[in-house]
Amino acid sequence: MVSRNLLYVQVIALAFSTSLFGGLGEEIRIACSINLEQMSLLMGFSQIGSLVSFLSLPFLSKRIGSYSLLITGIFVSSLSLLGMGLSRSLIFFGAFFLLSTLAGYLYGTSNVMVLINLDPQRSKTNIPLMHLTYSIGGMFSGLYIAYLKRSQWYYGYVQMAVLYALLAILFLVFRPQQARTWAKPKYQSLGSGFSLLKDAQFARFLFFLITANAVEFCAIIYPLAYITEVLGGKASAIGSAIVILHGSIACSRLMVIPLLKQGFAPKRLLLILSLVCATGLLLLAFSSSLGVALLCLSLLGLGIGAVNPVSQVLEITQWPQDLMQLANLRSMGSTAGRMFMPLLVGLILTTFSLSSVFLFLACCMVLSLLVLLRSRM
Repeated sequence: MVSRNLLYVQVIALAFSTSLFGGLGEEIRIACSINLEQMSLLMGFSQIGSLVSFLSLPFLSKRIGSYSLLITGIFVSSLSLLGMGLSRSLIFFGAFFLLSTLAGYLYGTSNVMVLINLDPQRSKTNIPLMHLTYSIGGMFSGLYIAYLKRSQWYYGYVQMAVLYALLAILFLVFRPQQARTWAKPKYQSLGSGFSLLKDAQFARFLFFLITANAVEFCAIIYPLAYITEVLGGKASAIGSAIVILHGSIACSRLMVIPLLKQGFAPKRLLLILSLVCATGLLLLAFSSSLGVALLCLSLLGLGIGAVNPVSQVLEITQWPQDLMQLANLRSMGSTAGRMFMPLLVGLILTTFSLSSVFLFLACCMVLSLLVLLRSRM
C-alpha cells in the first residue's frame, strides 16, 4: 500500500530532520548567537506549540480526521524547517522552532493512528517497525551531519524543507479511499477528550511516559554537547556518536519485535529498558574519554530505544476504547516533559556541570521506573 510505504519514508525524513538541531548545535549557536543555557530555554519554551496542538487536537480530529492532520503537520513542518535554515538570530530561530513543535505534534500524533487504520491486524509489528525505521534513518543521519559540518549547516534545513513539502504532496496524491470512512472520535465536550486522566493506572503510566520521553529528548542533545565541549570531539566524533546512538536504538527496537510477538509482557520489557537507560546515563556522567563516552551512548541507546514502541503496544492493549485520545495524551506527555525538563537541565548547567545533568536524568529514569512498578498492568 502506497500510503503505508510513504509513512516509513516520512519517518526516515523525520530522523534526518530531528538530528539537525543536536548535531549542528554548535553551528546554530554561533550563527544565531545562542549560548548553551539559552538553548535549554529554547527547547523548553518551544513546547508551547505542542501545548496548543494538544488542546486543539480533540476538535481537529473530530472535524478532519487523522489523515488530514498528518498532511497538515508535514506541510507546516516544511515551512518551519525552511524558516530555521534562513534564521540568523535567536528570536527568528526560536519562532520557527516553536512552529516546528506545533507541526511535529500534529504529525507525531496522527502517524501512528494512520498506520493502525491502514493495517489494524498487524499493529504489534508495525508500530515497533516504524520506530525501527526511524532508528535506521538516524544511523545514516550521522553521516549527513558530518557532511553538513564540513559545508554549511543551513543546507540541511533547506534540503529537509524541500523533502517534507514533496512528501506532503505525495500523501495528498496517494490518499487511500478508505481514509474517508475511518471512524472519527465523537467527543461530547472538551473534557470527554481527556477522560483517561481519571484512570489511576493510566495516570501512573502517563507519568512514566512523561519522564521517559523527557529523558530521551535530552539524551539526544546533551551527550553530543558533552562530546564537543568537554571531550573536545570534532565533526567525525559527532558523526560517530550519532551513528552509534541511533544504531543502538535500532538494535533495541529490533530486539523487542520478536519478544512482543511471542507474548513477552510489555511492562516487564519497559522495566528492563529503563534500568539499562539509567545505567548508561550514570556511566556517561563519569566518562573522561571519547571511547568510554561512545560506549555509554550505545548502552543509553539500547535502554531508551524501545521504550516508546513498547509503551505504545502496552497502551493500545490496555486502553483500546479511544486510540486518538491515547495518541493525544501520549503526545501531551512528551510535550510536558520536553517543556520542563530542559528548563531544569538549564538550571543544573548554570549551577553545576554537564556531568551533573546525566546524573539528574538517571535519577529521573529510576523514579519513573518505580512509579511504573506500582501500576497493575
